[in-house]
This record gives sequence, C-alpha cells and structure tokens, in this order.
Amino acid sequence: MQNDHFKDEQIQNAIYSDACSYDPPADLKQRIDAQIAQQKKEVIFMKKMSVKKVAVVAAALCALTATVCMAGGKIAGYVGGTRPGSQTSDFSDIGKMENKLDVTVNAPEDFDNGYAFSDAHIADFDALDESNVKVKDESELNVTYEKNGKRLNYSVKKGATVLSDAELERAEMMEQEGVTYYYLVDQYLFLPPNEEPTAEELAAQDAGSLNISYGSDERQEQNYYSLWWIKDGQTYTLAGFDVDLSAQEMVEMAAQIK
Repeated sequence: MQNDHFKDEQIQNAIYSDACSYDPPADLKQRIDAQIAQQKKEVIFMKKMSVKKVAVVAAALCALTATVCMAGGKIAGYVGGTRPGSQTSDFSDIGKMENKLDVTVNAPEDFDNGYAFSDAHIADFDALDESNVKVKDESELNVTYEKNGKRLNYSVKKGATVLSDAELERAEMMEQEGVTYYYLVDQYLFLPPNEEPTAEELAAQDAGSLNISYGSDERQEQNYYSLWWIKDGQTYTLAGFDVDLSAQEMVEMAAQIK
C-alpha cells in the first residue's frame, strides 16, 4: 500500500519502569495514524492489527509504541513512538521538554479559536536499514490541544522537511511574514480487522487520494487536516482528524505561536 506522507519516525523498545504509571490513552490508534499521516513516503501498514491489540501490548510493556515500515533507498524502515514517562498534562513541563530536545516550541496555552492545552509528550524515532541496523534517530515535541472533543496536535522537530512533488501539487500554499505554509487535507478510511476495502477504495488508495487503515472497531471515514512550515531550522506541524479547519484558520493559529 502506498502513502504520500512526510515524516520518518521511530519506536523505542519497551521499558519496564516509570512508564507504568500511566495507561495508553483512548486515542492511541489516532495518534499512531496521525504520525503515519505525516510521513511522506511509501508506507506499509500493519494490516489487520487491531487497536485493542496495540493497546494491550502497550500496557503490557508499560510503553506507548507504534510500528510502521517504509520503503526507500538506504533507509528501509522506521519505527517510533512516545518516549516512556514523557507524557504530561502539566503545561509548565513543556519548557523542560524543550531543553531536553534543544528545540523552541513557543506553545501557547490556548488559541484564540478555543483550542486549549490538553497534554504533551516527546516522540523518538529510529531509521533502520535493510538489516534492521539504526541509521539515524530523531525526536520531536508534541503538544495536544482540545476543543469540543476534537484533538489538534502541534509538533516541532529539528531540521527541515522537504515536500515531495506530489504533495506540492495538491498542497495549498500561503505566505505570511516571510514564512511559507503548506496546507493539506488527507482522506482516511478506517476499517475493522475483518473488513476488506472495495475495489473502488483500493483504486483510490493506489491513486493516492485515500489512505486505508485497519483495526478500528467500526468503519469510519475521516479527514486529516495538516499545516506544515519551516522556520529557524525547525519543522512545525499543526494536524488533526476531522478538526475541519481551513488553511486560513490554521495559518492564523500558527501566527499565535511566537
């Protein structure tokens, strides 16, 4: 299966320590798919891996983990997930997390449109070669905001992310105060483990207009909204499922991150 997404990410091996102090959140599957949705390369999904199984494994290992495999060049795959023990619901912890990763986040506690801080965590990622040897690693700081049950993720990582030609074709670009913003809307189909997509849905996936994910409790169709920009040597992202935010609205939110 092919996906057109940007982000190369990692999974940290399970740690039996302070990560046991919290349970996998209810939106674990969406976080996994949100990270996959940000990866602009070919993605091989773990077909028919139910969210319940993922949650059980995460609880058993006392770590929140997700695994994705990617094709491409010297780097054959990426695995990634939440750093054990890093998840927090205390806004004041973000400064400490910035220092750990040497990134500047400037996360507001809330946005003018009503999205308010919910929680934050650090995500770690490894790039693996064909022999499963780590080629490189990277980390990012993720801050989640909520409004009326909708969750919007704000993430920052070091380095500049380059969009593919296909992404540039379908992205809506906006320029503001010397920063170029890229706005994308991706369509997702979530299927139960035992349900197969139709021929039309498979064709849409092959054409790059639909992303199919397996493991939900019921059939769902959702849109994934994302805004990307690069500034001061860092990549910034605002993204979420069914947040129904226009490009202008997301750029206005980005302008509040100072």
